[in-house]
Amino acid sequence: MGDTEDKEKRESASEQPSPLPSQRDAAPEQGILSQHEVVARRGLLHPFFRAVIFAASAYVLTSFLTSALLGLLRSSPRAQGWPLVVLYVVLDLALLVLSWFCLELLDQRDFAILGLWFYSGWAREVAWGLAGSTALMTIIVAATLVAHGVSYTGMNTSARTLAGILSLGAFMALAAAFEEIAFRGYGFQRLVEAVGPLAAVAISAGLFGVAHLRNPSATPLSTANTALAGVLFSVAYLRTRALWFPIGLHWAWNFSQGPVFSLPVSGIFFQPTLLRAKLGGASWLTGGAYGPEGGLVATLVTLAAIVWLTRTPRLTPSPKMAEVLQ
Repeated sequence: MGDTEDKEKRESASEQPSPLPSQRDAAPEQGILSQHEVVARRGLLHPFFRAVIFAASAYVLTSFLTSALLGLLRSSPRAQGWPLVVLYVVLDLALLVLSWFCLELLDQRDFAILGLWFYSGWAREVAWGLAGSTALMTIIVAATLVAHGVSYTGMNTSARTLAGILSLGAFMALAAAFEEIAFRGYGFQRLVEAVGPLAAVAISAGLFGVAHLRNPSATPLSTANTALAGVLFSVAYLRTRALWFPIGLHWAWNFSQGPVFSLPVSGIFFQPTLLRAKLGGASWLTGGAYGPEGGLVATLVTLAAIVWLTRTPRLTPSPKMAEVLQ
């Protein structure tokens, strides 16, 4: 009787269909990769092509909006100093919508993966960015002073000047957010999945440097330094897997450099400024008319910051952001 039952069980088991190759492969893969990485590898398109689609779409979209809005706003007699602020509000929203669309259609993932939502810890990451870049720029300016690259003759403290500086701060925050969403957002994040972090950082930073080639007073050294800044901001994203830290770094870098220390920002002189500055010294050392980003002092300080950022144990993804990435 027992032999008959065992025979029937063996025959029943042999009649069960064998698992499909995709079913056999899925189980071990889920154990090795996180869920979102499995989705990334099995999407309709390879992550590299998703990055290309985002970059091309962002370029066309932002070029069209910039041309259309600046022409419209500048034709208004009430526009005055607001066209750029309005423009960057629209550009930021456009890139966020495009990022959502790509995540929804191409990735089938939640928008929170982009790393720009108000999770517990986002304010701390912004604060790290603000403090970090302010400290870096203070070191650069101090070294530039020693090298006689700049001198200060006084301060501008009128109410109108301070109000103008606050307006510049708002504009620079919007501009920093735009560049971080464009260069460290969806496209960069898909590149990390496609080619790994080192290659993704190299590609993103190189494009960031090239994007500033046409700035006033640009030089080969200024382009290299701008690319190095791109490396710094990319590493900031990789350490936190969110955009708040690099946005804080980027904003404070530009704001402290321009409106506070009264130096050119990537070749652009902003007004009003807190201090009265006079440029001088060797341009290869201090940056000259391009600003500190065009000099060797910034090269050394930025390299040191990148090394520290890659090694410090103090910066990790927040628990909430880590949950989203699982």
